[in-house]
Amino acid sequence: MKRLSIIILFVSTLSGYCQTKFTERIGGHVFKMNLPDYMVKTYELNDVASIQYQSTTKEAYIIVIDDAKDQLESLGIKFTDSQNFLDEFIKDYKVENEKRALKNAIQFKANGNDCSQVELYWTEEETDFFMLITAVESKTHFYKILNWTILDNAELLKKDFQTISKSLKD
Repeated sequence: MKRLSIIILFVSTLSGYCQTKFTERIGGHVFKMNLPDYMVKTYELNDVASIQYQSTTKEAYIIVIDDAKDQLESLGIKFTDSQNFLDEFIKDYKVENEKRALKNAIQFKANGNDCSQVELYWTEEETDFFMLITAVESKTHFYKILNWTILDNAELLKKDFQTISKSLKD
């Protein structure tokens, strides 16, 4: 009996030292967006996009690239706001293309996030394109939302692109 008491005391003491502490961690990042029913998921537009959808019949395309603020800062990169994030992206984006023009830069709030947006026009392989680029800053992430189409479809799709860009929630 005495031996059993010693074993129980030893095991209970040992289990106190072996108690593993656990901390909840987040794996991945979740955000939501509203996309038109005419778009379908694809994997062919961009290698680093979090989501990418297209409509080949309407020639409408969207990709979203998200960057965690803590990951950017660990690389020594710090953006002051959504406009700064957008400016850094667009300064080199499509600069090699013909007739590259930026127009109608605006800032707004959507779903509690600060957003900056600009229209990009360019020509590539004799085709004119329109892209609506939106930078979104949430508490933990920066997002680039790139919606594009051929220029002939720009007026038809622009409102949809704006709706998509304002719908991001994280």
